Amino acid sequence: MSVGWNGVALGQLALAITASLDSDIRHPAYELMHVFDRALNIPLALLTLATGILISLRTRWGLLHHKWVVTKLAITVVAVIFAAAFMRTMIVRAGHATADGNVHYSGPTVAIIAGACLMNAMFITATFLSTIKPWGRTQRGLRAGRRPAARAPVSVVNGTSTPSSTRSFVSPAPTGSTVTDTPLPGNSGPPAGNAGPVPETTQDPAAPESVSG
Repeated sequence: MSVGWNGVALGQLALAITASLDSDIRHPAYELMHVFDRALNIPLALLTLATGILISLRTRWGLLHHKWVVTKLAITVVAVIFAAAFMRTMIVRAGHATADGNVHYSGPTVAIIAGACLMNAMFITATFLSTIKPWGRTQRGLRAGRRPAARAPVSVVNGTSTPSSTRSFVSPAPTGSTVTDTPLPGNSGPPAGNAGPVPETTQDPAAPESVSG
């Protein structure tokens, strides 16, 4: 849509230059610029703004996540306001002023040419930004990019959900295996709290019981 709008602006620039150079077709040129403005300029301006916002929201670029998207949106809004408030007013004024055959009217001629040049410069800049996509993310885009990374993955161990940050690095022993305490390197003694094996006292079942008198 922006490329089509740029084409209309180029056509209006050509008509403005023609009206300033040839007095015989000055009024028809301004009238044709007014037709372009009503039939093409206004619809393309609104469609460019609407489709730009919609495409930004439906794609990975986002509406306010990248600086080039924000800059292009600002250029489009300024172009819409400038075309409606300045260009349209000057074209209508020029058409009314030359309607009675006043071929020497040149009041808004320079202003119309300058405005058409500015419109084309904004459209070319917007197309350039869409092509090379410069700069980086905005602060909003940086926060949105960090949001998925902040979610810690969850692992299921023994039927319970445990965050990966608290996951044990000791593999559980297989069923039926004997778990023995292995002393840490540099510590040859028994584990703390267990000074040694406790001797068990056993009694031979065949030995007679002693009876004290």
